[in-house]
Amino acid sequence: MSFLRTLETARRSRFAAPVALLLGLAVLLTNEVGHRRALTVIEGREALLEARVEVSLLLREVIAAESGQRGYLLTGRPEYKDPYTRAAAQVQGQLTRLAQIYSRWPDRTADVRKLDELTRQRMSELDTTIQMFENKTGEGWRDVVLTDIGRETMLAIEGQARNMARVETARIDESRELLTETLMFSRIGIAALVVLSLAALLLYARQARRLDDERLERAAQLRFERDRLEVEVERRTRDITQIANHLQTAREDERSRLARELHDELGGLLTAAKLDVARMRSRLSAAPPEVLERMVHLVKTLDEGIALKRRIIEDLRPSSLNNLGLKAALEILCAEFAERSELEVRTDIEELPLDDAGKLTAYRLVQEALTNVAKYASASSVHVVVATRGGWAEIAVRDDGVGFDPAAARVAAHGLAGMRFRVQSAQGQLKVKSKPGQGTTIQARLPLPDHVQEAVDSTMDVASLLGPGAFPKPPANVG
Repeated sequence: MSFLRTLETARRSRFAAPVALLLGLAVLLTNEVGHRRALTVIEGREALLEARVEVSLLLREVIAAESGQRGYLLTGRPEYKDPYTRAAAQVQGQLTRLAQIYSRWPDRTADVRKLDELTRQRMSELDTTIQMFENKTGEGWRDVVLTDIGRETMLAIEGQARNMARVETARIDESRELLTETLMFSRIGIAALVVLSLAALLLYARQARRLDDERLERAAQLRFERDRLEVEVERRTRDITQIANHLQTAREDERSRLARELHDELGGLLTAAKLDVARMRSRLSAAPPEVLERMVHLVKTLDEGIALKRRIIEDLRPSSLNNLGLKAALEILCAEFAERSELEVRTDIEELPLDDAGKLTAYRLVQEALTNVAKYASASSVHVVVATRGGWAEIAVRDDGVGFDPAAARVAAHGLAGMRFRVQSAQGQLKVKSKPGQGTTIQARLPLPDHVQEAVDSTMDVASLLGPGAFPKPPANVG
C-alpha cells in the first residue's frame, strides 16, 4: 500500500516525468549505440569471412585450371580442355570479386594486387603451354611443363593466399573480441542505468514518504484545528442563540409590560378625561354653540386616542391571542390587515395545539409576512393557511405580488432573517419560495409540544395546503 502511494506521489510530481524520460532516453541511447556497434563489427567480420572464402575459392579454381591443363596435354582430347576453360573463367570472376571485397580495406591493396599478378602470371603460363601444344610446335610445351617455373609460381600463389587467410583469421579474432567488448559495454551500460534508476527511485521514494508523512502530519494538525474551531464556533453559536432567544423573550416581555402600562395608565387617563368631558357637557347644555362644537370635537379626539391606544396595545401584545386563542387572533389580524391595505385576504385557519410561546411565534410569523406583503409585494390578494399535519403545525402565507429572487439581495432580508431565526428557535423550519413576477410563498413548520424531538429530522411539505388554484394569476404587468 505504501509502495502504491509512493508511485502515485511520483506520478503527480512535476519532476517525475522529466526524470523518467531522461532515464528512458539514456537506456534507449545506450542500447542503440551498442546495437549499431555490434552490427558494424558483425558486418566487418562477415566481410572478412567472405574474403577468406573467396581467396580459398580462387586457389581452388587455379588448381582446377592447372589440373585441366595437364589432362588436356596428356590426352590431347578436347573434352579434357573444358575443365580448364571453365576454371580460367572462374579465376577471372574470383579476381574481380576479390578486388571489390578488398576495396573497403585500403591497407590490403598491395596483397590483393600481388595475388592478382601471381594468379594472372600462372594463368598466362598455362594458356601459353596449351597454345604451344595446339600449334604443334614440337616438344617445346613439354619443356615448359617440366621446368620449375609453374611450380614456383603456384607455390607463390599458395603462400600469398595463406598469408592473406592468416591476416583475415587474425582480424576475425580481433572482431570477435571487439564484439564481445561491445556486448559487454552495452550490458554494463544498461545495468548501470538500471541500478541508477533504482537508486533514484529509492531516493525519490524516501523523499516521497517523508513528504507524505509531513503532509499527513499537517493534515492531522489541520483536522485538529478545524475540530477545535468547530467546537468553538458551535459554542459561540450556542451562546449567541441563547442571547438572541433571551433578547427575543425580553423584547416580548417588554412589549407585554408596555402594553399593560399603556392599558392601565394611558387607558385610565383617557377614560377619566372622557368621563370629565361627559360631565362638563351635561352641565354646559345652555352654553353657546361654539363651545358645544368644541366639546363634541374633544370627545371625538378622545375616542380616537382610545382607539389608537388599543391598536398600539394589540400590536405590542395581542390581547385576543390570550383571551380568544390563536385562530381568532389570526382571523382578527387578517381582517384588520385587509381593511387597512384594501387587499383580498383569504384564510384557512385551524386552531393549533401549541403552547403560549408557539402561538406567539405563529402569530408573529403571519404578522411579519403580512407586513412584508404590504410594503414590498404590490399584491392584489393574500392567502393564509394554518393547519395541523402529523406532529407539525404548518403555516403558509402566499401572495400574488411581484416576487423576487431569493438568491439575490432583497430589501426584506432582515425581516425574513428575523422570521427564520424565530422559527428555528422554536425547533421549526422556514422556507421561502419566490420568483420575479410569480409572487412569494412563506412556509413554516412548528413542532407540536409532543413532537419537538422529531423536528430535526423532518422535511417541509406545505405546498399541498395551497393547491394549484389557490390564487388567481398575477396581473400581466406585475414584475
